[in-house]
Amino acid sequence: MLISLIIAIVAGLVAWRTRANFSAKPYLFWFAYFPLVAVGLHQFEEYGFPGHFREAFVAALGAGWADPIVPAEGTLALLSAVALLPLFGLTGLLGTRIIWLGLAVLFVNFGNGFFHLIESVIHMRYVPGAVTGTLLYLPLALLAAHFAVNRREVSAAALLGAFFLGTAASLMPFLHVWLLQWQG
Repeated sequence: MLISLIIAIVAGLVAWRTRANFSAKPYLFWFAYFPLVAVGLHQFEEYGFPGHFREAFVAALGAGWADPIVPAEGTLALLSAVALLPLFGLTGLLGTRIIWLGLAVLFVNFGNGFFHLIESVIHMRYVPGAVTGTLLYLPLALLAAHFAVNRREVSAAALLGAFFLGTAASLMPFLHVWLLQWQG
C-alpha cells in the first residue's frame, strides 16, 4: 500500500533531520523513528510490492477454514496503515521514556520478522514481508536491546519481560483468526 511507503519515507526524513537530538542516547533514535520506517517498508512489501500477503497468511494457517475468516487484502492493508503505523509511532515515542516498553514494541516486530523468516525457510518459498522482517526487524530489536543492556538502562528481568510481551503480541493475528474459527 502506497500510504505505508509514504509514511516510511517521511519518518526516515524526519529521523535524519532530528538525529542530533539523540546524540546522548542514539539507540533511543531507533525506538522513535526506525520502527515507523521499518513498519512502513514492511507493510509496503506485504501489501504493495510484491504484495499478496493475505494468501501467504492463510496458507501459513494451513486450513481451508481460514480463507473466509481472514479479511480481504485491501482491508488488511488499510487496517495496517491506519491502525498499526500510528500505534507503533506512538509506542515508539513512549519507548524513549520507558525503555522496556520501547524494547517490547521492537520485539513485536522481531517476532513478526522471525515468523516470516521461519515460514519462508520451512516451505522454501518467499513470503511477503520476509525481506524487511529479516533485514530490518530482527537486527533493529537486537541492536536496541544490546545498547540498552550495555548502558544499564534495562534490567535482565525487564528485558526478558519485554521479549515475552513483544513476542506474545506478535502472535495476536494468529490467535485472533483461531478464536474466530473456534467461535464458529
